[in-house]
Amino acid sequence: MSFDDLRGFIAAAEALGELQRLDGAHWDLEIGALTEIQAERRGPALLFDRIADYPPGYRVLANGFATARRTALALNLPLDLGPVELANCWRTRLKEFHKVPPVEVSAAPVLQNVRRGRDVDLGQFPTPRWHEKDGGRYLATGCAVVVRDPDEGWVNLGTYRGQVQGPDRLSLLIVQGKHARIMLNKYHARGEPCPVAVSLGHDPALFAAATLPVPWGVSEYDFVGWLKGAPVPITRGPYTDLPIPATAEIVLEGEIPPLTEESCDEGPFGEWPGYYAGIHKREQAVVPVLRVHTVLHRDAPIILGSPPLKPPRPYAFAFPRTVPLVWDELERAGCTGITGVWQLATYFGLFLVVRIQQQYAGHAKQVGLAATCVRSAAYAGKWVVVVDDDIDIANPGEVFWAMGTRCNVDNVDVVRGVWTSPADPALPDEVRATGNPVSSRIIVDACRPYGKPFPAANVFDTAYKQQIAAKWGIPYGRA
Repeated sequence: MSFDDLRGFIAAAEALGELQRLDGAHWDLEIGALTEIQAERRGPALLFDRIADYPPGYRVLANGFATARRTALALNLPLDLGPVELANCWRTRLKEFHKVPPVEVSAAPVLQNVRRGRDVDLGQFPTPRWHEKDGGRYLATGCAVVVRDPDEGWVNLGTYRGQVQGPDRLSLLIVQGKHARIMLNKYHARGEPCPVAVSLGHDPALFAAATLPVPWGVSEYDFVGWLKGAPVPITRGPYTDLPIPATAEIVLEGEIPPLTEESCDEGPFGEWPGYYAGIHKREQAVVPVLRVHTVLHRDAPIILGSPPLKPPRPYAFAFPRTVPLVWDELERAGCTGITGVWQLATYFGLFLVVRIQQQYAGHAKQVGLAATCVRSAAYAGKWVVVVDDDIDIANPGEVFWAMGTRCNVDNVDVVRGVWTSPADPALPDEVRATGNPVSSRIIVDACRPYGKPFPAANVFDTAYKQQIAAKWGIPYGRA
C-alpha cells in the first residue's frame, strides 16, 4: 500500500481493519488510558477526534504500530509475518540500504497554515497528558526533531520527548550521546543558538527512522527515501531554512539557546522502563528549551502520539527497534554462530538475549562481552543473556528456563561504566544528576557447557509436533 504521509497510513490501516475511531475523549488522561488499554490487548490504532476543549478535526493518532501488521505497513514489509520473523526480514532489508536523498517541492501541505511571533500558541493543539502522574502535557512523543550539523552540514532526525512549557516554549529532552545532542553542543560551544524544527505528525517511516540508531553522517531522510523506494518530499522551513517533511501535519520552528541562557524543569513523565524516572530540574541545567518562532500545520492536523508504556506493552513498533542492528554489529565484531537476537520486557536493551550455535569453548562469553559494547545495544542495557539455539528467544519462559537450568551462577560477569539512560529507575540520583550517567551490565552465560555432557531436553521435536498438530487439526505455536 503506497502512501507518503500519516493520513495515507491511517487510510491503509483502516482498510486492513486495524484502526478504531473515537470521538469525545478528553485530552487529560482519557486518551492516555485508552491508548494503554488497547496496547495491553494488542488492539487497533486509535484515531481521536472531537477532543474535549478542541474543535473537530484536531486529532491525535495513538497505538499506531503496535501489531506486526501495522509495523509491516509502516516499514513497507510483508504483512503476514510474526514479530520475530518480521525483525529478521527487516534485518535482511537493511543490508540493501543505499542513500536516496530527499527532493525539495514547492507545494507543501504543511504550509497551509503559518503562525508567527505573537500568534504562536502551542495550546491550539490537543496535547494529551498521557500518564496519571505526568508533570505536564507532552506534545512531542511520536515526533521527528530536525537538526543540521554546523560543521558537516548533514541533517539528522531524532525522536525526543517534548513537554509544553508555555505558549511558545517546548522543552526537548535530548540526552548526551544522541546525534542531535552532539550537534546541539557544537552550536552552544560557539555561544550560538541551535536552529531546530520539530515535526509532530508524518509518514510512519520517518518516525521509524527517527527512532533508529542510523549511523552518524547518514540523514534519516536518505534512509526513508530508500525504505519507501522514492525520495522524501521536503520543503524549507520559513524560519530556520531547515528541510522539513512537506507532508507533515504540524511543524514547530525555532532555536534552542545555550543551556546557561535558558533551561527548565521537566517531568515527571511515565518512561519506557515503566516508571516515573529521569526527572530533570532547572538547577541541573540539562534540559534544552525550544523557543518556538513559527508554527506550520495542515488543515485539520493530526498529532502522532507514541507515549512510553509499562512493559511489555508495545508503544512504538511490534519488534524491538535495535534487534536487527545489534545482530549485524555483533557479526561485524567477529562473533560467529549467532542465530537470533531479541529484547525482552522493554523497547530498549535492558534485557538483551542472544541465541548462538556454540562453536568453541568461551564462545558464549565472547558474544556476551561484545553485546555489552556494540552501539545499538550499549545504551540503557542491563542484562545480556546468551542462550543455545534451541531456545525461543521471544518467549520469556524459555529464556528463564535456560537461565535457571543451564547457567552456572559462578560464571556470571559484571561489566562496569557503560553508557546508559537517565530514565533507569535504579540509577542513583547522584549518577543521574551528572547528565552523563553510566551503569553496569550483567552477562549471563545460559548455554550448555561446551564440549561436556548435558542432559537432553524433555520435549518433542518441532517438526514432529507440527506434523501431529496438522494431522489432528490443532493450531501449532504460541498464540
